[in-house]
Amino acid sequence: MLILSLTMAAHEAFAFGFQDAVIQAKQLASQSYSPDPQIPEALSQIDQNTFERIAIKPSASLWQTARFGIDPISAGYIYDQPVDLYEVTPDSVAPIMFDKNKFDWPSQAFAQTVPANLGFAGFSVHYPLSGQDARDVMLTFLGGAQFGVVAANQVPGAHARGVAIDTGLPQGEQFPRFTKFWLVRPNPSDLQLTIYALLDGKSLTGAYEFVIRPNGSRVDVHVTASLFPRTGISRLGLAPLSTMYFYGQTGQRPAGQWRPAAYESDGLLMHTGEGDWVFRSLQNPATLRVSEFAADGIRGFGFMQRQTRFCQFEDAIARFERRPSLWVTTEAGFGKGKIVLVQIPTNSDLHENQIAFFQPTEVVDTAHPVSFAYTLSAGNSDVAQEPLAQVRRPLIGTVKLKADDKNEKAYRINLDFSGGRLGSLASNEPVIAQIDTSGTANIQEQAVIPLPEAGHWRLSMLLVPTGKSVVTIDASLALNKKIISETWRYDLPSDLTRFGQMK
Repeated sequence: MLILSLTMAAHEAFAFGFQDAVIQAKQLASQSYSPDPQIPEALSQIDQNTFERIAIKPSASLWQTARFGIDPISAGYIYDQPVDLYEVTPDSVAPIMFDKNKFDWPSQAFAQTVPANLGFAGFSVHYPLSGQDARDVMLTFLGGAQFGVVAANQVPGAHARGVAIDTGLPQGEQFPRFTKFWLVRPNPSDLQLTIYALLDGKSLTGAYEFVIRPNGSRVDVHVTASLFPRTGISRLGLAPLSTMYFYGQTGQRPAGQWRPAAYESDGLLMHTGEGDWVFRSLQNPATLRVSEFAADGIRGFGFMQRQTRFCQFEDAIARFERRPSLWVTTEAGFGKGKIVLVQIPTNSDLHENQIAFFQPTEVVDTAHPVSFAYTLSAGNSDVAQEPLAQVRRPLIGTVKLKADDKNEKAYRINLDFSGGRLGSLASNEPVIAQIDTSGTANIQEQAVIPLPEAGHWRLSMLLVPTGKSVVTIDASLALNKKIISETWRYDLPSDLTRFGQMK
């Protein structure tokens, strides 16, 4: 038995591991920051359509006999700083060399302009998510510290980053980048894949381990990281997520827009240290907005896409209803701190304008490196495994209190809930509303009624602002003095004429 155990341990040992990445990150942090050289200008000036026509040949993918496969992505377009790729086996760490002959280029003339040492922008990981013989792109590392994950039958949407630095602050955000990746070659029967990465930026370096585990209708990525600051950092964001919200459930549809809605995620869900579930509907603000939520010992947070019907968007190209929900289950390093939501005005659906992350309370500088771990899960809107009823659709408008009023005086808010205990309740159950405006609005009316669709209930309220700058709302459902829904958290301008304004 002892001999067998030693043999198995030797078999599972690899020539490179997380601590090797940590050593490199520490060494790099002791040196001044030096950005990597960029690719030739002619290749960085190509447009997105041209870049997307560059593809590695199927025969050149790594690990043809394994469930997992790697497709390196050529540098070009805005991805103008190449990354280094290595393959790790039990016996060796070997660089993956760029070979232009392994790519299909837009034309023969274009191929002749590509230097032999152009390099890689990143890579994608494919796996049979939708069937035994499928070759589905499951995860992509491409650009900066970004990585995107999708489950079966989804298309790319909200994505993750390795870290966020000074996001939403006046001095401007920094964008460190992954510069090296070590890809651990899996066995043909392996059901998980391990990747190590080195992060480098002006203010810090970092070592990362990603363990990818496809799991039915969801994909889990376990992340372990150690960060080494070069300087003090004002705002460090752990487990950052980014998504796009143009218009949709709240506010007005911009002039000339034909779709009912355009967004990748409809809300930020948080599972607090006290065990409460809070859902913040997203909005496209008129000016930069930074919201902070107390989050000592936060258990999880993520961007949800709860609208999953084509008719809610009517976009056969973008397919917003197929965008993933992303959920962070926190582990080490998420003690005292807050969740920060940064919302940036946008006038199109091309820009990711919603960023959420955990900001630790502790000082972050050269004397205080940071280590943390979490699991990022991609899937449908149930990926967080929330047991309570969920807000499915907020409907918000302005109304006059009296027929002779010249202007609207109040907000009419209808919140539709489903899930949790609501699915088994009779229509005459005494479900009540719990509403807290912290004195920013008077509650003129409130009612909870069952809807025609079984298991769906509506909380309707009429709120009159008291004149403060912002109306803040926490609303949930209760039955027999017990909360049975998540808390919907939102804010609205006290000046009703500003409702729905977008830049």
